[in-house]
Amino acid sequence: MNPSIPLQAVIARLDQLFMHCSASSQHLADMMTHLMTPLLSTSVPSDIAIKSFPKQEIESFIHQTLAANDYCSGAGFAYHAESQLNPHHDWSLFWIYKDNREGSALELNQLTHQHLDFHTFEWFLKTKSSKRNYFHGPYVDYICNTSYTMTSASPIVIQDCFYGVAAVDILVSRIEQEVLKALMSSPIKIVLTNNIQRIIFSNHSGFRVGDILRGDRLLLGHQHSLFSIYLPG
Repeated sequence: MNPSIPLQAVIARLDQLFMHCSASSQHLADMMTHLMTPLLSTSVPSDIAIKSFPKQEIESFIHQTLAANDYCSGAGFAYHAESQLNPHHDWSLFWIYKDNREGSALELNQLTHQHLDFHTFEWFLKTKSSKRNYFHGPYVDYICNTSYTMTSASPIVIQDCFYGVAAVDILVSRIEQEVLKALMSSPIKIVLTNNIQRIIFSNHSGFRVGDILRGDRLLLGHQHSLFSIYLPG
């Protein structure tokens, strides 16, 4: 069988997965923006008291996001506004992750979890600095699942000011399932990386998930804005 046929099947599955997850984080960010805007001054950007966040509505939005995306293992809202709008450096994390058949809620702030510093995590920092969607990983998620994970994050910007991030998680094992389904008819060797060449999936010996792809043993088979596929040379 022509190897381009299974390769195209892999590309189609990955394109659907990555774009769907990007759209999910953006939609959650849009819902959070709409929810938070009335909490602000109508004339100038201002600080928001964490206690004023409508917890039930936030959790409802997160549940909607998870229900609409079979790829996601978790989703949430991370609040940490820009310093001029956040004099006390307040932060809060509303997160729901899928646990068997039900979603398990996780709500953290300075009082409940003083040592968590999510606003230094790359998925938060890169989204804050770029003010646009950012796909991070693979990395080991030590907070929720201790598994290799990827995160799609979208900024929450109101009146040109950054207030936080909406994000969804995708387990690397879930991405692996999609790739293996596409390769069932013809198990060609491929190495899948993110856009900085960190390996997401490999069925080629010598290339491990989480490593940075190095050397010239592989040829670029497909370039996407969010991932790359390499083939044996």
